[in-house]
Amino acid sequence: MRAVILNGGSSKRFGEDKSEYLIGTKPMIEHVYEKLSRVFTQIVLVGKPYKGLQYLKDRYSAGPLGGVLTAIEIFEDDLFVVGCDMPFILPDVVESMIDLFKVEKTDAVVPKLSDGIHPLHAIYSRTIRENLVKSMVCADSSFRAAFDHSKVLYVTEDFFREIPNWEWSFVNINTKSDLKFLEVAGCSYKLTR
Repeated sequence: MRAVILNGGSSKRFGEDKSEYLIGTKPMIEHVYEKLSRVFTQIVLVGKPYKGLQYLKDRYSAGPLGGVLTAIEIFEDDLFVVGCDMPFILPDVVESMIDLFKVEKTDAVVPKLSDGIHPLHAIYSRTIRENLVKSMVCADSSFRAAFDHSKVLYVTEDFFREIPNWEWSFVNINTKSDLKFLEVAGCSYKLTR
């Protein structure tokens, strides 16, 4: 399995390229990459390049689903996929999902939390490829349409509850107001974990 960081998108709501926005002393994408490097030996960006890291150009320009499909087609591998705007991702959370994926025969392991599903903090088997293609061609390029025709194992809060601070793994930065919330919540502490 390899990790994929989706680094596409225009960051319209954020107002500038959020992947390179400094959180603490490092760009957001470096936080994500460094956390994933504790779990994976192979990490690739899909979308825009960044400072010599391995990257793929998105073949489809169909949003995040197109980025996932690009990586599955090129590597023919199972993937852990995360957005570039999740600087607090926790290796323990990722490892717990990988352990589950290894024992289940499923097309995807996707968190389904009180705020909804998290397809950009999920594991995808290469077996989901056909349903991703169908969603892109026949639906609206949504993960939900692909999931409706796939064997998806949804994991809830109860699955993560024993991991300290697990909730931080699912925080993503969409707007600058999200950053203000994080300052209040003590994000500098979380970045060191």
